[in-house]
Amino acid sequence: MVKLWKPKVRVARRWFKRLFLVLLGVGLLVGGFYLVFKSDFFIIKKVNCQVKDKTSVADEKRWCEQAKRSAIGQRIFLLKEQAIAGEIRKKFLPVGDVVFKKKYSQTVVVQISERKPIAKISRPGGLEFLVDKEGVIYSEVQPEWQGLKTVVLELGSELALGQTIDANIVLLILLEEPWVSSVKFAGQTGIEVKGDEELTIFFSREKDLAGQIRSLQTVLQKYKIEGKSLKQVDLRYEQPVVRY
Repeated sequence: MVKLWKPKVRVARRWFKRLFLVLLGVGLLVGGFYLVFKSDFFIIKKVNCQVKDKTSVADEKRWCEQAKRSAIGQRIFLLKEQAIAGEIRKKFLPVGDVVFKKKYSQTVVVQISERKPIAKISRPGGLEFLVDKEGVIYSEVQPEWQGLKTVVLELGSELALGQTIDANIVLLILLEEPWVSSVKFAGQTGIEVKGDEELTIFFSREKDLAGQIRSLQTVLQKYKIEGKSLKQVDLRYEQPVVRY
């Protein structure tokens, strides 16, 4: 009789073991689901926020309040960081980068950086603004930026906060040799740039500007070696036309 029951006992044990493992797995899944999606364990309750290298342009209190309002109450692993950063940048023009770092299960660290100006820009005799490398006009000029170079723009339209300057104009503003002081449209297809030492440069709006800038650098280097002071470089033609 004992020999006859042993196989049945083993089968029952294996069946109960499998049932136990299945129930354990289901329990873990249900418990994990509740912990992750239903409990408060992963709900953000604290946001530590700071503005890095802030200047007088920064409004740390309002920027961080916006970050906290957007993050607190969200589940930490479902936090839409890029969407929140985009909202903050849209609402506050001087905001550049917004970086989120998740700490523990309920705490997020937010580090906000300001846009970095490449120049002060203005209309002739007009109000001066700060512009960054993306071409965004994001603030009126503050005292700490008075030493920044000023570029006067005459592009047929007014300058205003929130406006984005054409990428080609940004390339010209970024030029260091020559040091650009003004940019304006010349006719229907040209751009006239005033540089240092009374140098005037004409670019074509119908040709690749980066290529024209490379040609300009070659011309400037050539005449610098020859010891000649250039007065005008015209890049609108097939070959640069110079006057000295």
